[in-house]
Amino acid sequence: MPQVGPIEPGPDTIRILITTDNHVGYNENDPVRGDDAWRTFEEIMYIARDKDVDMVLQAGDLFHINKPSKKSLYHVIKTLRRTCFGDRPCELELLSDPSLVFDDGFNSVNYEDPNLNISIPVFSISGNHDDASGQGLLSPLDLLNVSGLINHFGRVTQSDNINIKPLLLQKGLTKLSLFGLASVRDERLFKTFRDGKVKFSLPSVQTDEWFNLMCVHQNHAAHTNTAYLPEHFLPSFLDLVIWGHEHECIPYTVPNTATGFETLQPGSSVATSLCEGEAIEKKVFILNVNQKDYNLESIKLKTVRPFHMLEISLSKCQGIRAGLAYKNEVTQFLIEIVENLIKDAHDEYKIENPDDEQMPLPLIRLRVDYSGGYEVENPRRFSNRFVGKVANVNSVVQFHKKDKNIAGLDSKVSKISLSNNPNDEGEGPDTIHVETLINAFLKEAELSLLPEKGLNDAIRQFVDKEDKSALKEFVDSEMKSEVKQFLQNNDLNFDDDIKSILKKIKKERGINTPDSGSREGTAAPAATSRAATSSKSKTQKKAKSDDFVVDSDEDLDLGDEPVPKPAPRSSRTAKRPTAKRSYAVNSDDDEDDDFNGAEVNSDSDGDYNENNKQKNNEVQVIDSEDEDDNVQVIKTPSPPRKSTRGRGGGGRGSRGGRGSRGGSTKESSGRGKSKSSKAADTPVTDMISSLLSRKKK
Repeated sequence: MPQVGPIEPGPDTIRILITTDNHVGYNENDPVRGDDAWRTFEEIMYIARDKDVDMVLQAGDLFHINKPSKKSLYHVIKTLRRTCFGDRPCELELLSDPSLVFDDGFNSVNYEDPNLNISIPVFSISGNHDDASGQGLLSPLDLLNVSGLINHFGRVTQSDNINIKPLLLQKGLTKLSLFGLASVRDERLFKTFRDGKVKFSLPSVQTDEWFNLMCVHQNHAAHTNTAYLPEHFLPSFLDLVIWGHEHECIPYTVPNTATGFETLQPGSSVATSLCEGEAIEKKVFILNVNQKDYNLESIKLKTVRPFHMLEISLSKCQGIRAGLAYKNEVTQFLIEIVENLIKDAHDEYKIENPDDEQMPLPLIRLRVDYSGGYEVENPRRFSNRFVGKVANVNSVVQFHKKDKNIAGLDSKVSKISLSNNPNDEGEGPDTIHVETLINAFLKEAELSLLPEKGLNDAIRQFVDKEDKSALKEFVDSEMKSEVKQFLQNNDLNFDDDIKSILKKIKKERGINTPDSGSREGTAAPAATSRAATSSKSKTQKKAKSDDFVVDSDEDLDLGDEPVPKPAPRSSRTAKRPTAKRSYAVNSDDDEDDDFNGAEVNSDSDGDYNENNKQKNNEVQVIDSEDEDDNVQVIKTPSPPRKSTRGRGGGGRGSRGGRGSRGGSTKESSGRGKSKSSKAADTPVTDMISSLLSRKKK
């Protein structure tokens, strides 16, 4: 439905301020640009108050991350309280059942709450940056919603079965049907629409009198075959669609002849990447709706940091010669271009803001194609020349070549789609889409253990949500599950090499757990390694000696086989005689760890299956000075103190044990290696290889 002429404010006109992608908290630790996002959001909300709008519609990504900092929350809450609270009554009347849209325990819009004094209500959907996550599927918008500051609508709890229900509002003779769809992963939403699992609920009365407005937060351009939301998927009864997520501001509505509705792409209010789409003027819009007619007013934002961008090709610049000898000439030429861009930014800002005495440092980006043998300076060193003149002191210039044969790029062009999405932290049309690149890499990598789909999701969390722990948590969880799967699998052929066994474990686990989103392995890595060696023994400290530790474990089924005796580490330990079969228990101290003997942990009951069982508060000390190997029993308090040891075939203390046995007559030919309980810190391949050798025996 096309726009009409100017619509004057009145009792039948609904005035809606439209904004999206405010990204409060973006780059907030930067000393120069840290406050840009929240300052512009504050300007937008004051525009809403000064222009006397009836409501504010925010189409996603209010925050830059779904775990915003206290600073970001503080500035947003302060701005909303200053601009949305007031004595002016809100003239919008809610006609629909709010419990069908809101599920927060209050089930009402905030301006109808008798405990709140809201003059300008804010209606917002969540974007891909501030989406719901964690236990309870909560987003930062839910916190603002339950506090009465905004109205969070359009939530999606099941991405494979979506039912979109509108908020029905009325002012005078104008009836507004407001639809919202929170951000859903594009491929998944594409499949849900294609399968017919997205349903829209419509007003049941006076269906021809409603102005149907919808806001979405998805890819608008087709980055891949399914990584976007086609406009023809949306129903034709809509009149206007507000499209969030795309940062390029298109200051007019674009009609869709196939569906009959028009789309508005407001763009972001802060530049989150230095690309051409972000260099366009940032604006907000006021939508005036009078019955079935509407028109738009665009308002340029004044607090947006100036951004000037230029792209050049050195081969097309006259007087610039290629070669190492002319590197300084190229550098001086580029410096002059950057200085001119800075001057243009200052002049433009003074014209538009004559009252401002101090101009904010501008964003400058110079993209240089140096194909053809040109030599250029290090981009960071070049950019640091303009400290104090620009806001992006580390990324003023970007050098690139158009030679497709570099690093085999020509063989990848047909496989990897390039991203034009200005939301990416890349540089526009020449930037490879992260998700597509990872998919292409994982197909060629043939990972042995980690599932490709789960790894891709973890990388998306790390890149899009800036979740620094996403990759570590994913790898740790997968390693625990794979080790558990290995220990429980009795069908493995140990004659195969380790890579074949790992792939088989991965394949079987993929069959048993088709949903890569559900992860097992809640125990700590140390607990996993202990389960692999002993299900009954207590925790041990890492031994400093070269003793070989055998943990009692029924699952390993060692039977009566002798303990493997690795070769000695030094000549001293190889020549030194040991007791024939000396058993001892560890003490709580590690000072006597230089004793050379075989060490065996007792069962959980702490007793031995021989006749020399001791009470819990007794320790046997082997004294080899006497020829008769007399045994002296010493009473010790709990916890036990460090046990004494003999000079011959005696034993040392063992953590977790309570008694010791004397030596036997059988000669020991070597010494073993000590085993730490922190096996999870070793590489998983080495750990599984060790378990394989033990399980064979």
